[in-house]
Amino acid sequence: MNLPLSVKNKITLTLWLITFVLLTLAGTLASVWFAQDQANRLDEFLTREVRGVKDTVETYFAVNGSESPSVDSVSTAEFQFFLSDYLAARLNRPVPYKTTMGIFDPVGVSVGSSNTALDLTMTDPAPPQDLVLSTVHGRTDYRVASIAIVHHGRSLGTVRMACLTVTLGQVWESFVFSLLIVLVLTFVSFGALGTFMLRWSLRPVRQMSLSAEDISESHLDLRLTVPPGNDEVAQVARTLNRLLERLERDFEFEEALVGQLSHELRTPLAVLRGRNEVALARTSGLDPKVQVVLEDNLADVDNMVSLLNTLLNLARLDSRLSTIRSESCDLAILLKDLVEELSPLWDEKELSFDLELGAVPTTWDQCPPLEVVGDPVLLRQVFLNILTNAFKYTPRSGRIRILVSPEGARSQEVWSLVFQNPGPPIPADSLELVFKRFYRVEVQDPDRHERESGLGQRGFGLGLSIVKSLVDLHGGTVKAFNPPEGGAAFEVRIPRKSLPSQKFEQKRRTP
Repeated sequence: MNLPLSVKNKITLTLWLITFVLLTLAGTLASVWFAQDQANRLDEFLTREVRGVKDTVETYFAVNGSESPSVDSVSTAEFQFFLSDYLAARLNRPVPYKTTMGIFDPVGVSVGSSNTALDLTMTDPAPPQDLVLSTVHGRTDYRVASIAIVHHGRSLGTVRMACLTVTLGQVWESFVFSLLIVLVLTFVSFGALGTFMLRWSLRPVRQMSLSAEDISESHLDLRLTVPPGNDEVAQVARTLNRLLERLERDFEFEEALVGQLSHELRTPLAVLRGRNEVALARTSGLDPKVQVVLEDNLADVDNMVSLLNTLLNLARLDSRLSTIRSESCDLAILLKDLVEELSPLWDEKELSFDLELGAVPTTWDQCPPLEVVGDPVLLRQVFLNILTNAFKYTPRSGRIRILVSPEGARSQEVWSLVFQNPGPPIPADSLELVFKRFYRVEVQDPDRHERESGLGQRGFGLGLSIVKSLVDLHGGTVKAFNPPEGGAAFEVRIPRKSLPSQKFEQKRRTP
């Protein structure tokens, strides 16, 4: 299973893995080196000791010996006394290892030994020509060094010294334990230091991200923080700042163009409308065809004025996207007042409303508070546009349903408001496009729906775009869908962010 990891987490994980692999390799090499070093130290100790005993014995025979074989022998009583004194003196000398030293005659019979802890007779009884190092395996492994005692070119016997290898194992285990502690501390220290350095290195990126969060359509004058230097991060920041400059210029040009055209055209249109009204008044009782032309001109002028007003509203909305007024308001009261205000439209087409709260039919007077914190003027515009759209496409004597339900966890509760009309369904490929500016859904006989709407003019495809902008501004969402029972519907989800209920109860008006 592939876990989604951010770039920062991937770099951090890679850093820890590399540190672990390198320290594991270093620990393994250190362990091998230490084991070999200790083995070499043991062999050096055995070599030094047996050579020292050999030199001592050979010196004894060089001083006290003679040419007679009976005298120059490790089995003589004189040598036995010398060996006893030597071994006694050796016991009083501290050595780093637990050892057993012995001297054997040429046929391998023991003449004397320092102790019997280790069996030196298990080695090769033949006197070696030179130093021989071997390991004896048994219940306990030990290392043996053997060397011949030579006097006047004749072998007088053998010096053997053995040392337990268990000492090496104990020292190696102690070393490995200490090494593990050091490696773990090093791993944690290097990993923590690497993570800190990574966070420190990515601080410019984090600052760029924080700067980018403040940039919006109404704050295109802000720029990303450019870190010092000329590395890739600084180049990305400069490139994005240049892009923001171009966007700001284009956005300002668009706003200025819409605003100036709207203002410049309103006066000529007002003059044109006045002239048509005067001409229409003077054609009273004259040619009906001329009167129809003038009435069409007035309708076209009204359409253009409506479009200009809508464009001005959009320009004002874009310029104050982050300056809405937030206050406590009750959506139930807002919707009730709006439906009552538009009652002439509903009466004209004999439309009625069904209000449901949590799938339970209710009335406006019985509906509990729908508490939110937002701009009541902008929220009213949201529902006005949606209700107007529902009115336009609802057949005569139809019923518009408003379904209200709370959703989400307590920490993120939202009000879900679904406005459902029995008009023509929205084509599947237009469900996402209806919220784009100037997009109009192609339906059968659109002129009939416009005529039945009672608005006297066709829409411009801007109402739902305004709805989405205002809902997004309140941190909510809006979507269009086709209910299974037919028709079309729009769902608006507004975060509650409510104040205590009693405060809203005081604001509710008596019906």
